[in-house]
Amino acid sequence: MLFASIYTYRGNISEESQKRLTDLFVNWKPPKGFAFKAHYAFTDATGGLALIEAESAEALYEGSTPWTPFIEFRSVPIVEIDKAVPIALGVMAWRKSVKG
Repeated sequence: MLFASIYTYRGNISEESQKRLTDLFVNWKPPKGFAFKAHYAFTDATGGLALIEAESAEALYEGSTPWTPFIEFRSVPIVEIDKAVPIALGVMAWRKSVKG
């Protein structure tokens, strides 16, 4: 399952905590079932955005938990647009068919 994960740093991150976070990240290995498809930093240095493929909620949790002292996450399941449009069209047709 694909997730868009937007993250922001908690409070005012100090130089010491920024260094610790960076040291942890460069030495980290993603858990089984968790893979970055893309990962970007916001240019205002407040956080970033990652596209993540996770095999389960547990894998997403395991991949996110190491960073929770430093980062707040909002991870949302996403659907590719070529799959989302037919679903939306089907839902619209269903709504139209219901008389009320």
